[in-house]
This record gives sequence, C-alpha cells and structure tokens, in this order.
Amino acid sequence: MYARILVHLDNSSASVRRMDEAVHLAARHKAALRLVYVVDGSKYACGACGMVSRDADLIPWMEKAGAQVLQQGRQRAGAAGVAAQTVLLTVQAAPVADIVMEQAQAWNADLLVTGARSGHLAPGQAPGKDSPMPMLWPSPTHPGEAGVEPAKTCVAVAA
Repeated sequence: MYARILVHLDNSSASVRRMDEAVHLAARHKAALRLVYVVDGSKYACGACGMVSRDADLIPWMEKAGAQVLQQGRQRAGAAGVAAQTVLLTVQAAPVADIVMEQAQAWNADLLVTGARSGHLAPGQAPGKDSPMPMLWPSPTHPGEAGVEPAKTCVAVAA
C-alpha cells in the first residue's frame, strides 16, 4: 500500500514513537523510508532586525544532535530490516512544517509520519492539508511496534 514513507524526527520522545511506527509500516509494506530532521535556525534571529544573535553558534550543536537522531533512526530501522535514507536540513526563515511538507512532496512520499507538537505539522493545520498524501500522527504514549528495543530519548552532543 505504501511505497515511500517519510518521517519527521526531532529530539522528543514522541519522535521515537513516530520513527518506530514508520519503521513498522515500512517493514510491513516493503516501503522506502526517509528520515528528516530540520534544525530551526529562526529561533536564534533577533526579531524584526533580522540579525543573528550570539546564540547562533548553537546551530552547529543542534545540527550534531540532529545527525545523532538520524543515525539512531537509521540503526533502529536497520535492526528491523529496513534501509533508511536520512536528510538533515537547517532553515532560517521557513516554518519547519512547510519544510517537512516540501520534502515529502518532493520525494513523492505516499505517507508522512509526523508529530502534533507546536511548530510541527498537526491535523487540520498542515500546509497542503488538502493534498491526497495521507499523514499519520502516532500517539506518543503507545509502545513501539517495530520489534526493536525502545531508544534512548536523550541525545547529548559532546563538546
């Protein structure tokens, strides 16, 4: 039923649930899996002035954390017999939800697995909500179904 599944990951425990659900579906449908992590650099801009604040040096650390999340996702997918592609993006001005939707559409995803947290795609609020692409918002409290052990949800980046 699904040939291409894109899952949006972040540093949350709900993200682990999304990834596990996507891995489970990809294994069941023999689908291609793409994991996407977006670093939102706009959080470190100086409001109306458009200047980057002194906190902008956090962006490389956020990118390292994102790379770790993607690596963990690739490993969990591999443990379930699913090969996963990964995409790490850093944006300065566009909403994360728009970037995730653009990635799903550009890759011709059959299913987008995402979260309903603030700043993420949510039912009824997603860009392109009239799109024929189905979206799945797994419950963050449901145990994983991918047949692998639960992931460590804390991602730390060493200095």
